[in-house]
Amino acid sequence: MKLMEEKEELIKRTEQLKKYNNEALDAYTNIAQVPDYSPDFFTEVKPFADKVKECADQWKPLAEQWVVDDKPTYFYLKQIEDTHENILISSVTAFQSDTKEKRFREMIQSIDYILSGIEKEIDVNQ
Repeated sequence: MKLMEEKEELIKRTEQLKKYNNEALDAYTNIAQVPDYSPDFFTEVKPFADKVKECADQWKPLAEQWVVDDKPTYFYLKQIEDTHENILISSVTAFQSDTKEKRFREMIQSIDYILSGIEKEIDVNQ
C-alpha cells in the first residue's frame, strides 16, 4: 500500500513540476518581450523559485526511490538529479533578461521530457 501512495505522490509532484516548468517558460517569454523590464526579486522571482524548490525537493527522493524500486528501462538516478538541478536553475534564470534563449528552451524541453517520461512509465506499469 505504501508503495502505491508513494507513486501517487510522485505523479502529483511530477505534474506540479511540469506546470512550474511551463510557468518558467511563460515568464521567460513575457520578460523577453518587454525590453528593459526587470522583475522584482522579492515579489516575483523569489516566491516562484521557492515554490519550485519546495516541490522539487519533495519530488526528488520519490523519483529516486521509484528508479531504485521499479528499475525503469530508460531512467537513471543521474537523470533525476540533473532534472532536479535544472528545474531549480530554470526557475531563476527565467526571470533574467540576459538568459540565452536557445539554452533556456533546451533546458525547459529536457526537464519536460524527463517529467513526461516518468508519468508515462508509471502510467504504463500500473
